[in-house]
Amino acid sequence: MYTKEEQRRLFDLSKRLLQAPDPANALDASAIAAELRETIIYHEWRYYAQNDPVVSDYEYDMLYKKLQGIESKYPELVTPESPTQRVSSDLTEDFALVEHLTPMLSLDNSYDAADLASFDERIKNYLGLPADLDIEYCVEPKFDGGTIALVYENDQLVRAATRGNGTLGDEITPNIRTLRSVPLRAEFSKFGIVKAELRGEALIRKDVFVKMNEQRAADELTLFANPRNAATGGLRTKDPSETASRRIEAFIYQLGYAVDANGRNVLNEFRTHDDLIVFLGELGFQNPTSTPPSSMGYFRAKSL
Repeated sequence: MYTKEEQRRLFDLSKRLLQAPDPANALDASAIAAELRETIIYHEWRYYAQNDPVVSDYEYDMLYKKLQGIESKYPELVTPESPTQRVSSDLTEDFALVEHLTPMLSLDNSYDAADLASFDERIKNYLGLPADLDIEYCVEPKFDGGTIALVYENDQLVRAATRGNGTLGDEITPNIRTLRSVPLRAEFSKFGIVKAELRGEALIRKDVFVKMNEQRAADELTLFANPRNAATGGLRTKDPSETASRRIEAFIYQLGYAVDANGRNVLNEFRTHDDLIVFLGELGFQNPTSTPPSSMGYFRAKSL
């Protein structure tokens, strides 16, 4: 797809764009936006198609944010093929679509104290809180796997889905039922909860992934590129036994919806997010509180 000369040019261009100041006018913005689109598309190819990135995740994000900033300031420069115009969705045509009980929003990145301070300011403005109020935050590991949504009704697991586009997801209930880390029954009713929707991440331990690839090599099968792709692919297989064979684990990190028998929202009864995580652990769900990620062989986020 790219010659060695083209790859060298795009690599050098990426480094130059990372150091380039914001464009002074629309004409400069148009030229820089075109270069950014070209380099970002190249780096996406290196990452997703070749599994061999040549820039760090941080550098890729900075290039992407530069393009976002230009397109936001000069909307007339947005093109249909721009990487920013991709639909944020993992929906396929192979599974039935289901609607999440509440939308599943995406995460944003933060790289320095200024980003965190800006987030804190936005939270206070949104909630109408005093600017000098100290807010207690819960910092957790960021898992990179396949996002899932689990629905329990009358204590039974009745549905599982992918994140999809945040509103609709692919129903993968038979596959999720093979994951031993997902309880088929959880005693929500003891706490007055009749229906609940949980969010989590399905992933494969690094040591398990290594052994899987060793076995695939012995069987002369194509090796999996990385644990994330092996996990997300396992969630969407048409054969649940294939899902089970990949030894995927689910970590549950959020209760996004919970109502009692009268349809009343009971989420407000949890004082903090940490209280909610402990509650889920007590119900039998695997999460960073119940099983420390560092002991399980996962990548762990730095503490702030």
